[in-house]
Amino acid sequence: MTKPAKKNEKRKWVEKLLPFVSKSPKMKLKWLEGAFKKKVLTLDEITPYVRLLLSGNSVEEKQQLEEFFQDLDLEMQYSLIEAADIYDTPEIFRLLDHPTVGHARIALIKNVPLYEKKTQMILDKVFYAISNFSKDLLAKTIELLEKEGKASAMLLENYERFKEILNDEEFLLSLYSKARG
Repeated sequence: MTKPAKKNEKRKWVEKLLPFVSKSPKMKLKWLEGAFKKKVLTLDEITPYVRLLLSGNSVEEKQQLEEFFQDLDLEMQYSLIEAADIYDTPEIFRLLDHPTVGHARIALIKNVPLYEKKTQMILDKVFYAISNFSKDLLAKTIELLEKEGKASAMLLENYERFKEILNDEEFLLSLYSKARG
């Protein structure tokens, strides 16, 4: 009867001392979940761990990560998007099964770092990640942010430019229907 308890104790010991990068995606998510619940680390301190969770995974690990993301509660999904930097946000959106306006809202109020010279490209990646699920989701979220007064002039300007890009893409696809990639 004591053997299962020892296995659990051993497993907990290994999970505690195993470096984050050596953990499986499921163990990484559990660790992040614990970090969010305990509130020992700030979101800025958790950001590198989110990056490590998303990077360097094999195809199999990415599939596992997708499956695990579906099991996360909404609060944890929001926390991961909030803790991720803007560069990792599109990757998190790819892992979500059914993103909501709440997910998109958190992603769109993120600031592009001041040192970033390719602001439009970074924002386009976030816009594409959201609009890949639904162009309507992106439009609703931008509208909500405008009503709340949280949409910066830069965000609105880039959103208008992005809509033009989507219109151009649709036009080109209508001309060259076999070019869909």
